[in-house]
Order: sequence, then structure tokens, then C-alpha cells
Amino acid sequence: YEHELTEYARTLVPPLPFDEIDVLVIERGGKDISGTTMDPNVTGRFWVPGLDDLEKPKVSAIVLLLIGGVILGPEGLGIVQPNELGENVLRSIISLAVALILFEGGLSLNIAGYKQASMVIRRLLSMGVIITWMGTAAVIYLLFHDRFGETALRMSLLASSLVIVTGPTVIAPLLRRIKIKQNLHDILHWEGVLIDPIGVFIAILTYEWITGTGGVQEALWLFGERLCAGLIVGVVFGLLADYLIRKKLIPEDQTNIFIIAVGLVVFAVDDYLIPESGLLGAVVAGLVLGWRRPGPLRQIKEFKAEITDLLIGTLFILLAAQLEFNDFKDFGLRGVLAVLAVMFLIRPLNIFACAAGSSLTMRDRVFLSYVAPRGIVAASMASLFALTLDDPNSTFLVTFTFSVIAFTVLLQGATSGRLAKALKLQLPPPTGWLIIGAHPLARRIASFIGERGKLACVLVDSNRKAIAEAQADGLNAVSADARDSGVEDRFEMRGVGNVLALTDNEELNVIICQRWFPIVGRENVFRWGSGRATGDESHDQPGVVVWRNLPKPSLLAGEIARGEASLMRTTHNGGGAPENTPMVLVQTGSVVLDPTTGARQEKLQQPGELLVLKREADYLAKSLRPELVVRLENVSTRDELFEELVHRVTQVEPMVPRDEMIHELQERERAFPTALGHNVAVPHAYCGTLQRRICAIASLPAGVDFEAPDDQPVQLAFLLISPKGDPEGHLATIADIARIVADVKLRERLLSASDPADIYALISTWKPS
Repeated sequence: YEHELTEYARTLVPPLPFDEIDVLVIERGGKDISGTTMDPNVTGRFWVPGLDDLEKPKVSAIVLLLIGGVILGPEGLGIVQPNELGENVLRSIISLAVALILFEGGLSLNIAGYKQASMVIRRLLSMGVIITWMGTAAVIYLLFHDRFGETALRMSLLASSLVIVTGPTVIAPLLRRIKIKQNLHDILHWEGVLIDPIGVFIAILTYEWITGTGGVQEALWLFGERLCAGLIVGVVFGLLADYLIRKKLIPEDQTNIFIIAVGLVVFAVDDYLIPESGLLGAVVAGLVLGWRRPGPLRQIKEFKAEITDLLIGTLFILLAAQLEFNDFKDFGLRGVLAVLAVMFLIRPLNIFACAAGSSLTMRDRVFLSYVAPRGIVAASMASLFALTLDDPNSTFLVTFTFSVIAFTVLLQGATSGRLAKALKLQLPPPTGWLIIGAHPLARRIASFIGERGKLACVLVDSNRKAIAEAQADGLNAVSADARDSGVEDRFEMRGVGNVLALTDNEELNVIICQRWFPIVGRENVFRWGSGRATGDESHDQPGVVVWRNLPKPSLLAGEIARGEASLMRTTHNGGGAPENTPMVLVQTGSVVLDPTTGARQEKLQQPGELLVLKREADYLAKSLRPELVVRLENVSTRDELFEELVHRVTQVEPMVPRDEMIHELQERERAFPTALGHNVAVPHAYCGTLQRRICAIASLPAGVDFEAPDDQPVQLAFLLISPKGDPEGHLATIADIARIVADVKLRERLLSASDPADIYALISTWKPS
């Protein structure tokens, strides 16, 4: 790990001084890299996040499944006996499972990726298929023609048709792990999904030519029929499923089962109309659904991915259990040479021919030439043909295909990441920010991160008006739901490595963090939370909680929009927190949210750029008018109080409708009494013609009966009237009043004050804690 650690240490701020360290222990979970328990007396301990990436190459799950199938099968423990299922049952299981796997692959296709590399992809699916098929057939014929005898040409073409496919089941996990450039990712992913049905069709075409009596012409005619049937049935059922889901004709809790049924029905209908056309229909139906993106597509894709994993595991164990050691022994050195030729001769020839004239660099082509692991579809078709082909050489199909699978998956899975790194094709660690919410607070934070941190920042919100305002401010903003599947595949999301959920709904923020932490890492998801609604103290909840002591984001956004709060940029010289509330700290390209909380406080000792929040107005104080703080000696009922206070309010704000407001206060009081107890009441209402909140305060020496919970008469009444478009400010003002009432000493001083000027002075100088 010396080279990797040295490179990592140089990225730290400050860099790790290797030359000044005598003893260096690499720590991972309390153990050093040798696995032994750490010596507590050792100094120079250096913990590396993500050290797992520097460990030995991981073994692909497919290799483990193959080994497990052989061990459990007749050649091993004899627990799994596929032959007891019978040829027809086993064939049906394999066919249905492959159809569902391809259906899930179609759902995950990225149309934008196809557009970016469409020429190369089209060539791989046409010219590339021919090169792989014919090139592999030539190799097999040269090496094995003496073994096959008169059937050498036909067996060579059939065996080579089985390794045309790569397959999403092996490509997708590999791409998720090595994180290569997006254009290479899209090429390999599209090739893996779309080449499966093409390869299957060619294999079936060749098989029918070998076993049929009609010759090449009849085989080609059947191929055209299957192509048309697969396309038509797949499109029709894909659009129908999308329509039923969007119109909510399928209960939401049954959507996953419905989608599985759609995949199976497409396969069954296609195969009933034209045998062996169901696989293409399944891919096309999945592609249509992925393109149309119905509401619950995220849940559908997650569920389908789990089902696919289960099917892959079951199939590989069943198929591997059928393998016989003697077949691989007979395969011999010639077989190994055939596999190596497929990997290191045919694949590079394919890639360089298809990439001619494209924008792919030499490094891109070398990498694509190396990566082409085969998966479950190749294994399934080889097993199906071996079951039905009446030829003593049929076992060669299984031996050759499984050898290609094992070699490509094991070798390429273990070394592709290192090759991508050596060729400098891996994406740099994503540093951009995704902020969920496009309100003024989120927009100010995004602007600061983008301008001072020089980092990409994307705002996502389902509120189109907020998105339009963000775009008008020059920000990168997308109208979408951050919980939806496929959002991370959008072009705007490339480079996002951090997520901030900045909505008022704390539970929604948790859900968003749950959705994104598998993509960006648990330590890179953040959320606003008060610490009360969702059990934030539990480590089980993903997302670092930030700005816990601040009110809801929409409340702060409203303050900013009304000029009652401001976010200011300032240069921080280190040495502790400034007077105003630090929101974001930027230091040499790194972003620290809520830098006054927890271990993040240490960052404030170093210089950087700060975004600080200054809340310039207290809600209650900003709503007060000195002339509306009065002492009413002769008021004895609630109605008299409302009439008197509303009359005084209309003198200050003539647009307030007097009779309508009195009636609304009376009705609200009957439905929801506003007495807080302790001789205080807060009657309140909204007014459509009012522009700003206004609060009148009445001292009532004689007391007024408000049916208070403690049966005490009200001697201090706060009448609050707010614009209808300001519910946050309305509630925040009531909260200020409640905090005043909760302060026993202040409440007693207000109740005992005989001069309205004293009441106004006490409240206007009060500051919320």
C-alpha cells in the first residue's frame, strides 16, 4: 500500500509528513493492515477512510456461485440434482429467469448515455457482433476441427454464438465498483444489456440451422419474425403497463408484483406467437418502462434488482451443478488457448474496428478491449442447447462457455480497476453538491459553495416556481424528486459527491439520505433536523444533522426573502467562531457545513471563507407598534376586547376589514380558545389585505374570561394578525410570545406594569434564546 498511501497523504490538508514519522501504523477498525490488534502505545497512527479500496481484489460473486454449484452438484456433495427436474422443467426455469433478468436490464438503461456514444454502441451491436461471432468460430475451428469431424463448421459457429453476449449481470457490478469515465460506462452498459437478446437470437438461428431441415433461408425467416414480434409485443405491453401505473389502476402495494407479471406475460405472449422471441420482448418492455419513468419506478427497479440477484444465484448454482470435471479435462490446452484468443485477440479486434473514426482515445480503446465478462445468459443458452442437442460434442458447448465465463469474470473482475487506474480512466472522487430544496436559503448556500468553494452545485426541487427562480439566479437547478430512481443518472448529477437535504420535513430528509448514501457514502449525506422528530441521536439514521438549533429552512427562507435575515460572505482568519451564526465554511476546496457543531469546530481554528447568518429581526418585536400597546380599564368581555383592539389596528392599517376581522376572531375563539394560561391569551387571525404582520397588546387590569385551562382571567392579551401568505412568520411570532410567557420573571413584570410604554420596552428589547 506504500504508493497508494503516499498519494492519499499528499491530498490531505496539511499533507501527512511521511519523512517525520518513525512508526506508521495503518488503522482500520482498531486493527492494523495485518489484522492484528493495535498496540495502544504505538504512535504515528494514521487511519485511512476507504482503505478497503486498497485491499486485495475482491472475488466476483459469480465465481463463488460457480464453485458453490459444483460443490453442491453431483460432482461434489450431491445435494443439488438438476437432472431430477427433467429437461422441460429445467428449460422453462432457465428461460423465464433469463427473461426477467433482461427485463430488469432494460429498465436500467440510460438513454442519455446512448446518445453520447451512439455510433460506437451501434457498431458493437452490429459489426462487433459479427466480428466476435466469426472470429471466435474461426479460432474454435482451427483448434478443434479434428475433434468435431464433419460437424466442425456448425459446432464452431454455434459455440462462438454463445459468447457474443457480455451481460448486465456481470458488467453492472463491475462498473459500480471501478467508476470509469461516463462515456466508457455507457458503452459497456448498453452493450451488456442490448447484446444479450441479439446474441441469443443468433445462437438460436445457428441452432435451428444445425438441427433443422429447412436450411439457412428458413432460419433467417424465423429470425426476422422473432425480431418483429419481440419489438411489437414489448412496446405494446411496456406502454400499457406505464398507462395502468400512471392512472393508478394498479394498487401501489401491488406494483412490484404487477411488473413481474408484465415481464412474464410479455415473454409468454411473444413465445406463444413466435417461439424464442420472448427475450427481446422482455428487454423492449423494460426499456419502454425505463424511458417513460412511471411514478414508482424507483421502487420497481429496486425490487426487480433484488429478484434478479435471486434468479442469478439460483441459475448459476443449477447450471454449475451440471458441470462434469472430465469435460474440462478433455478441454485441455487447446481449450485454454481458445478462451485466451476470445479475450486477447477477438475482443481487441472488435473494439478497434468499432471505434474507428470515433472520439475514443487509445487508452479508452485499450480498456474496452480488455473488459468483456460473460454472464448468466451465455451459461443458460449453452446449458439449454446441451440439453436438447443430439450430438456427442454438445458437452463442448457447456465446457467452452463456462470456461470463458470463469476466465473473464475472475481475471477482468480482479484487475479492471487497476487497469482503469493505470490508464487514468477512473473518475476523480466526486466533490460536487446536491441540495434538495430551491428556496432562498438553499440558493444562497449553493451560490456560496459554487463561487467560493469552486465546486459544482445542483439544486433539486419539485416546486417548479422555485426552480425557475434558481435558474434565473444562474444556478444549476432541476425540477425532480430526489427520491426517484434514475435521478442520479441525469447529466446534471455527474460529479455529485455530497448531498444536503434541506426541506422542512425531517422524515423526508431522512428518506432522502437513505436514498443517496449508498451512492455518495454515508459520511457525505447531510440533513437539516431539529433532533426531535426522527430520533436523530440514533446512529441508525443516515445523514449528518446540521443547523439543529435553527428553525425550519422555509422559515429562514421567508426571513431572507422579507429582509428580516441575511446571509453574508466573510473572510475568516481562524481563531474561533464569529459573532453571527456560521452556516458554511470553505477551506481549500473543502466544504464544512455547520462548523460550530461537534468535531467540526476545529475547522474554525483555520482560515477560510465563511457564510454567516444574521437574523436581523425578532418576529414579535418586528410586529409591534408602540401605539398598539394599550391599557384597557373598562373591557370585561372577549367581544369588547376584540372590537377595541381591531378598531385600533384599523387606525394604523386601514386596509384591515374591521367587521370581518372581528367576526373571524370570534369564530376562531369559539372553535379553538387561545388562552395560554397564567393570565395570558393570544387571539390571532389571517388577513388577505395585510402586507406585514401586526401585533396589538392589551393590559387588562379587571381581567377577561377566556375559558383558560387554569380558569384564571386573562390580564394580558396579544392580538396577532398576519398576511395569509406568511404562515411561517405567523407561527414563529406565536412561538416568541409563548417563550415570553414561559419566562416567569418577565411575565410577572409584564402583568404588573401599569404603563403601556413599559410593556412595549420590555418586549421590544427581549431577545429569543
